[in-house]
Amino acid sequence: MTSALLDGVLEPKLNPFAVDYLLEMLQAVVDAWTQIEGPTENEKENPITRRLAKKLIERDNLPYEVSYQYWLLATDGILDLRLRRLSSQKEYFAFEAKRLHVTFPGGKVSAEYDKYVGDDGMMAFVNESYSPSLPAGGMLGYVMDGDSARAWSGLGAAIEHRRAPLKLVVGSGLAESPLAGAVAATKNTRLGETDHTLTTHSLRLYHLLLPVGPA
Repeated sequence: MTSALLDGVLEPKLNPFAVDYLLEMLQAVVDAWTQIEGPTENEKENPITRRLAKKLIERDNLPYEVSYQYWLLATDGILDLRLRRLSSQKEYFAFEAKRLHVTFPGGKVSAEYDKYVGDDGMMAFVNESYSPSLPAGGMLGYVMDGDSARAWSGLGAAIEHRRAPLKLVVGSGLAESPLAGAVAATKNTRLGETDHTLTTHSLRLYHLLLPVGPA
């Protein structure tokens, strides 16, 4: 065993943030999404994510340890979904999940974009409560009415409105990911990216919008 592996530092060819590994992880999540039952339009995000994690764990030969509601002791952050490359002791990829276009009991409808970009969403990555010092993380947007096009536009505006606290790279915003064309996705699935400049490093967040109901 090499000293680099003992230190939890991967060789470049084993880097979980390299393009091929990112594609592998994102494709695994999309595939698992197509296999879960439901979700129903009123289901909360934690049960949805738990079933998504179970489907990931059921995959044969997936080279990742999959964790649901993983507690980071150093920051007290709780990761909705954590994928750790089995060849690494330290590097992992975290997803935070949020519902979008939610219909609450009584009929009230809320876009929920503020929660997606807020303290328990994107800001938790920017403030390094999630994935401290790591170069990438991900947001899962469960689009409860299936209208991913409207969710994309709404999130883009919400992200632009909070660009200063989100520490967005100058001139950037929510944009389609270059990886989007390589991920075999279902209809109305969207994959985007945002780039952030933190105090010690750059951060790239991937935004995977997953439709629940019919658009």
